[in-house]
Amino acid sequence: MPGSQAIIVRRFVGGPLLTDCYALIAPGAEAMVIDAPRDAWRAAVRAAEEAGAQVVLVIATHGHWDHVTDLARVQELGIPVGAHPGDAYLLADPHGQGLDIPFLVDPVQIDEPLLEGDRLGLGDFEVRVLHTPGHTPGSITLYVPAIGALFTGDTLLKGGAGHTAEPGASLAALGASVRRLAAFPEATVLYPGHGAPTTIGDEAWLASLSDPDAPLVQWRPGTASKRKRN
Repeated sequence: MPGSQAIIVRRFVGGPLLTDCYALIAPGAEAMVIDAPRDAWRAAVRAAEEAGAQVVLVIATHGHWDHVTDLARVQELGIPVGAHPGDAYLLADPHGQGLDIPFLVDPVQIDEPLLEGDRLGLGDFEVRVLHTPGHTPGSITLYVPAIGALFTGDTLLKGGAGHTAEPGASLAALGASVRRLAAFPEATVLYPGHGAPTTIGDEAWLASLSDPDAPLVQWRPGTASKRKRN
């Protein structure tokens, strides 16, 4: 029966920062694309089509340019954009943060604001929105109970939490968000915004966060993790 099969997750990588893009697919029913780095989203849309699923939403886990590079291209296909309003300013003006972006990133307006506690239908399944600020004000994590998975964007990655080097970031807020995610069961699968999937249990450093004074391990691409206090 359409929509009754298990959810499929497909991961694709694109752009100069090797940013992850995911196709979250309920075969024969609906699909979502999570983040839209350069060109990778095309494979995600194809994967949904091959599974007989219609892409009903493209979601930005946060507004940094490498995650939203081709968001406008997806929107041009008639697929609405979902994101937290806290990052609307980043989507509306990707070049406004004074960063050295290697190519033009078109501005995008949010079609479907995603807020803490929202529950999105995906075929017979549900996707829950968690507001996990810190890396950016509007960073979100998507929780899919049916497969015990969190799509964490750059809030939590394999080997560390996201960085707080750019305007709008908050180390204190990031620490609170990471501690919230660390409370999920150890078997919970993490699908991050960069790098390979992992699990809560495999990220041994998360266990230290039960101490409120423990340092937060921060992940940076191409470098060793650095410890900063939050």
